[in-house]
Amino acid sequence: MSGLFLFAGRPDLCRSFARGYTLAMAKLILFEDGGYANLLPLMYWRSVVEMRIGRRIVLDQLAQVLESPIGGVWTRDWIARVVSERCMTPTNQPAAAGDVLVSARWLPAGRVALPDKPCVGRVGEEIAFVVCNERLAKHLAPEVMLGDSLADVLSDVPSVAAGGSMFRYAWDLVSTLSDRLKAEWRDDAAVIETELDSRVIVTERDRLRIGERSVIHPTAVLDASSGPVFISHDVMIGAGCVIEGPAYIGPGARINPRAWLHGGNAIGPVCKIGGEVDGCIISGYSNKQHEGFLGHAFVGCWVNIGAGTSNSDLKNTYGLVSVPLGGTPVDTGLQFFGSIIGDHAKIGINATIPTGAVIGFGANVVTTRPMPKYVPSFAWVTGDGVKPADPAKLADVAAIVMKRRNMELSGPERELFGILPELAKRHEA
Repeated sequence: MSGLFLFAGRPDLCRSFARGYTLAMAKLILFEDGGYANLLPLMYWRSVVEMRIGRRIVLDQLAQVLESPIGGVWTRDWIARVVSERCMTPTNQPAAAGDVLVSARWLPAGRVALPDKPCVGRVGEEIAFVVCNERLAKHLAPEVMLGDSLADVLSDVPSVAAGGSMFRYAWDLVSTLSDRLKAEWRDDAAVIETELDSRVIVTERDRLRIGERSVIHPTAVLDASSGPVFISHDVMIGAGCVIEGPAYIGPGARINPRAWLHGGNAIGPVCKIGGEVDGCIISGYSNKQHEGFLGHAFVGCWVNIGAGTSNSDLKNTYGLVSVPLGGTPVDTGLQFFGSIIGDHAKIGINATIPTGAVIGFGANVVTTRPMPKYVPSFAWVTGDGVKPADPAKLADVAAIVMKRRNMELSGPERELFGILPELAKRHEA
């Protein structure tokens, strides 16, 4: 099985697919555009459709709000095999008349009935979807959506307001996570499918959902007074934990004793979490299981954060945070933002992560000295400075780490490890 099992949320999908819908006969194709570059280094290991945006990843969320299965994904050619393997969906296949191309960066405002006539749905100037006729299907392709010629192809196509919003950066998803988790809650979701000890302190039980085989320690606190608490199946919540909503905890996750989750968090499948976590998205299979603070961060998969390591999410000046994407500072417009941590990164014990830091794909930080605000992908950071790591050795370590979770580094994923260093050089200073 592929090493990025983010689809444990699929049982949560709307069961209305079998009922049919306006677009039941149309094929929905999710596409990436050039905006994927603003989401690096998180996009080295995944497509935009695989990003966790809350309880679900983009692919599953759009399938639900559009009430139709996804018939294909258009993505970068160098990651297409990996995406097809993980999503179990055809990649970069031609479109046909009647197909609807949907941007993976679109966040619709609730359920959407898409038009059935050729048009372009826009959020401001950005393209949220395209309903194809024969001409559009012929002229649109993955490379067109990723390139600069898209405006010419769509110049004479009628536009409609798509509604919702488009996310451009990882911090867009982090800063809106709490509101999104609240908006996703439905009153009929308040179900407890496991045995819950009467000594567990529960606030607002009607905004609590717990899946099958999950174990909640009797001394835990589940506080849904500020938002719903959604605990998936096979989760373990340890002694003395305080889980404040809104919160989503994915399948197989473990929340260690005395952990405090607050501020709106989305914890992906099979993560191990400890210490204090405030307003974070943690994609899946990542460890932050020791004491230390993680705030307003977007963390990739297969990340390990050592004991005592913390990030800062607020500047001493209380000013707005900038983030060095690819090494170039970008203003977030936010007072609170912690860090972006790329997939397969490893951070040693007692490290201090600066406000607005970026830690690249496969980076290793093994120093207690002040960490650079920008750590390139495949970097090895020690007290002696920064040097490049060996991608082949990193792939071997990834295979070992994944095997510990009964997962395998697939052939396409190992090949991706081999080509990413050169790709990273194109995008990183």
